Amino acid sequence: MGEPQQENDLFFTCSLIEYIARKTKNTKKYVVEKLRKENIKK
Repeated sequence: MGEPQQENDLFFTCSLIEYIARKTKNTKKYVVEKLRKENIKK
């Protein structure tokens, strides 16, 4: 019945990081560092 919730969450998070990086013209690594990995895990 579709993907498990955890995979959906991971896809959403990755897509959001990608979107922010494109809009701000930064690398994905830079965006992750600024958001801090601990906050992304939540």
